[in-house]
Amino acid sequence: MVNYLGILLRFDPQLPAEARDGFVGLTVPLLALLAKADNYAVLIAGSSGYSNYRHQADVCHAYQILVRNGVSADNIITFSYDDVANSRDNPFPGKLFNKPTEEGTPGVDVYEGCKIDYSGRDVTPDNFLAALKGDSSKASGKVLKSGAEDRVFINFADHGAPGLIAFPHSELHADDLIDALKYMNENKMYSELVFYLEACESGSMFEDKLPEDIKIYATTAANAHESSWGTYCPPSSKVDGKNLNTCLGDLYSVNWMEDADLANTTESLDDQFQKVKTETSKSHVMEYGELDFDSQKADSFWGKVAAPAIRYSKVDPSIKTASAVDSRDVGLTTFYSQYLNSDPRDLKNRRRLAEKLVAEIQFRQWSDELFSKIAAKVMMSNNGMLSDALYGHRKPVSFQCHKAAIKQYKSVCGELTDYSLKHVRVLVNLCEITKDTESVTNGIKEVCQA
Repeated sequence: MVNYLGILLRFDPQLPAEARDGFVGLTVPLLALLAKADNYAVLIAGSSGYSNYRHQADVCHAYQILVRNGVSADNIITFSYDDVANSRDNPFPGKLFNKPTEEGTPGVDVYEGCKIDYSGRDVTPDNFLAALKGDSSKASGKVLKSGAEDRVFINFADHGAPGLIAFPHSELHADDLIDALKYMNENKMYSELVFYLEACESGSMFEDKLPEDIKIYATTAANAHESSWGTYCPPSSKVDGKNLNTCLGDLYSVNWMEDADLANTTESLDDQFQKVKTETSKSHVMEYGELDFDSQKADSFWGKVAAPAIRYSKVDPSIKTASAVDSRDVGLTTFYSQYLNSDPRDLKNRRRLAEKLVAEIQFRQWSDELFSKIAAKVMMSNNGMLSDALYGHRKPVSFQCHKAAIKQYKSVCGELTDYSLKHVRVLVNLCEITKDTESVTNGIKEVCQA
């Protein structure tokens, strides 16, 4: 007699005892259905530049968790600009660390073995959406091949703004992301899907947008109108005595991944959410979508086997919060730390770092003033309070206007940066207050071409 239960347990070794009894007498067709269920994942670091070290380290750390838990590399799609590990600013060439260590203690290199499928200019919203939809005709690389019985895990780490998340040279708006997730549901590309999103205003990507009946559970690093935070930032950014001069991770991301590294096979999605929510004290970790399956085991979404726990060197847990920096300020923190800790004898490099620091300060001031002028110009010809446009938190709904406004801004004002993305809120407010795309785009043009 075939031992059906034994076969089943090879696919799910953590199956509880009470559930095992229910599989006595299973038919071969049903067992075959269960056996083919698999895990898939899409991991995205949507930024570039050394000051965004933390995003690429986060995503490679997530990759290590998945592989360690038995997910095939063939089933993981990883997006990373991949310009940090070998950056001239990296004191550990070819390595990335997501956690500091004391002098004399080597760090855990999360870059080693991290297979990147989309790098450089291929890290785009179009490729990401095509990969999610399994559309190889539109993607320049791997796409999801998951089916109706599979579990899918998506992890995104980068910058954001109300109603959008950023990629190195472009943006992905909430309406397009939600449409892609609905497409996946309609085309039976998963049985259940979990989405962990690290970005400023990340809650705005799902709030009042993600359906609650399509088997998707999402958590975000922040609510719809606040920043997310980097962690292990200077001066707590040392590995084996060397200061990397930038944040090694993001607070929300580090909290869920360090929890996953403990390999607690009894922890549910809700258990982990509650833990991460408590530990991420600088922003409000949120959850959206279908909450009915948050009682399922968290590690079942990033693997099938019981992985060994990762024991990092001891670091005071309070350092995560004490070293945290608002994501909008990580660039400034990085450039200041690099200059402060540079070799005073290397005058050429010190000047380079000084120029970067001064340029960042000047750009921040210019950006603050520019968006204030745009708001004033648009509100001059529209009813409404200027303070509402500058400081309000309107929900992003008018995506046609949002996209047109950002396109116009990039055309006549310049690229959006890690810092200036904070002011996209102003453009969203203007669109939602005026309901007039032409008025908003004309105001942007007039101010930036003046």
